[in-house]
This record gives sequence, C-alpha cells and structure tokens, in this order.
Amino acid sequence: MLRQRILTALALLVIALLALFAAPPLLWQGLIVLVAAMAAWEWTQFARMRKAPARIGFVTLTVVCLMAGLWFELYQALIWFALAQLILTVVTVTRFQTTQGGAIWQSSWLNLLVGLLFIVSFGLALVWLRDEVSVWLLLLSLSMIWLVDTGAYFSGRRFGRHKLAVHVSPGKTWEGVAGGVLLAWVVALAVWFVAEINYQPGLVAFVLGLSLIAGLSVFGDLFESLMKRQVGLKDSGKILPGHGGVLDRIDSLLLALPLYWIFWSFA
Repeated sequence: MLRQRILTALALLVIALLALFAAPPLLWQGLIVLVAAMAAWEWTQFARMRKAPARIGFVTLTVVCLMAGLWFELYQALIWFALAQLILTVVTVTRFQTTQGGAIWQSSWLNLLVGLLFIVSFGLALVWLRDEVSVWLLLLSLSMIWLVDTGAYFSGRRFGRHKLAVHVSPGKTWEGVAGGVLLAWVVALAVWFVAEINYQPGLVAFVLGLSLIAGLSVFGDLFESLMKRQVGLKDSGKILPGHGGVLDRIDSLLLALPLYWIFWSFA
C-alpha cells in the first residue's frame, strides 16, 4: 500500500511539474477544467446523488461556471469567493467539532452550491496564479501547503498529544499543525533572502502571510473529511491508487489557493 501510494505521488508530481512549466495557457486551462470536472463528479456523493444524469448535470454546471469566470475575468469575484470559503469552512468545521459530529446541513442543493463555490474558486485561482501572477509563485504557494502537510505529519507523530478536531479527523493534532506551520515559516524566510522576492508589503507580511495561509489549508482538509463523514465515505473516489479520489488530493488546495490569489494580488 505504501509503495503504491509513493509511486502514485511521484507520477502525479512529474505530471504536475510538466504541466506547470511546459503547458501553453490554453492546455493548462483545459487540464484544470478536467480536474475540476472530476472533483465535481466526486462531490455529488456528498449530496447523496446516485443517478448519472444528475451527477453529469452538476459536472456540466461546474465546468460552465469555471469557464465563464475565466472568460469574463472575474478577478474581484474570486476575492469574495475566497473570503466566503474561509468563513464557511472555519465555522462549519468548528460547529461539527463542538457538536461532536452533529449534522451540518441536510439540503442537497446547499451541499452542491458549496461544492460549486469551492471547485470553481479553486480552478480560477489555479489558472490565474500561473498565467497572471507567476508560475514560480504558484509553485511556491503549492510548496507551502505541502510543507505544512509534511511537517504536520512528522511533528504530529513525534510530539502530538492534543487532538485538533477529534470528531472530524482523529489523527490530526495541534502540535502537528504547529510543526507544519513552523516549517513553512522557516522555508518562507529562507526563500525571501535566497530568491530576493520583491513583495511590496515587506518581509513580515511575506513570511507570515505565506505560512498563515498554508496553516489555514488544514481547514480545507478537515472540511473534506467532514463532508465524507456525513455520508460515510472513507475516500472521495478510487481514481488514484493509494490516494483515493481527486478531492482527497486537492482538499487543502480548495481553500488555500484562492487565499493565495488574494495574497499575491495585493502585492
């Protein structure tokens, strides 16, 4: 299982880097739309949709909304989408934890609307961070999220004592998240001096902003775990051997990347 997981991760990394640096803008957009479509298909499970026509309808709606956002260049709208996601995610995860796993909402339509918000925002941010900001800054943003995830895993195993949200994800600890954020903070500080980043708000805003958003990405992970628990799912899908579904791989990115769009936009 571990070998399969590592091989899949390496394959995904190679494909992602090739697309990130070699794909022309239209191909990059097409790839992101494809990822969004697969994520939308998996999200329909959270709304307990079983019939293929209904699921295809939601996928189509997601793709149309994403392409419309790209076509009409709704940059300002993404800022509001990102803030709405942040508030919704933090409030929902906190409520689920404090009620010890109580239902968050029963409406399938509301569930789908939330999925539409998250997936479209993720797609817009991923396209614009590469094409409108910088491929290197997008890679830096992604690296911050991965650093938090990696640092949280190892520091959690070594020092983890206090559960972060036991009713949402029993394995996560406060010590783990702190270790992950600290690792991201150190790397961001090193990048500032090594790469001579020209971020107008300054060093403090750069380091704290990068590491804070990376830390908040944990809420994206928790939110997807919460959605799966609501419907009794272990994984969102089976398309990625050893990793589950597309949503299982991009859950942290769904929240963090739109926030990074704000972060770089105000530079």
